[in-house]
Amino acid sequence: MKIVELKYKIEKKFRKIKVCNDCWGFQIQPDTKLCNGISRKEIEEAESLYGFEFPWLYKEMLLTFTGFDKPEISIDPEDGTTEYDYSSFFYHYPYEFEKSKWLIEIINNNYEEALFVINEAGFDTSKIVGFVPIHNHRALVVFKDKYLSPVISVMGADIILFGDTIINYLKNEFMNR
Repeated sequence: MKIVELKYKIEKKFRKIKVCNDCWGFQIQPDTKLCNGISRKEIEEAESLYGFEFPWLYKEMLLTFTGFDKPEISIDPEDGTTEYDYSSFFYHYPYEFEKSKWLIEIINNNYEEALFVINEAGFDTSKIVGFVPIHNHRALVVFKDKYLSPVISVMGADIILFGDTIINYLKNEFMNR
């Protein structure tokens, strides 16, 4: 499946989403759409900041979409107050490079745990060139082989593989909600 096809499937799912009034946390609002992507020049600027080339599927994602056209919503089930999150969901590169650096620091502090998880998933960890934060505590693992694009979820030393490719990550993040 291509990124553009997945974009349409995600948006179709978002049309049917219902906001829960009885749970904590931010939620995607009904009829949310994915915003247009960034330019090749902006991708090159982001790659320059990281010091390595991004995987091809991630570049395709960045060219196709970058975030949501509506803020996420959180409704406090105790008092019904509403809060909105106007961030772009995905880190918007190259502009949010500094904002995302905290996740790289956490990965570096828990590097052995990250390597263990990535190795257990069948990837050759000796070929890792770096990590790119994608959203909150999710990070793309970047290899020398630009066909590879696994994504890990990092909460301190609690690290899991969240998708063996960026496509599977996106399916896990949005299609399984």
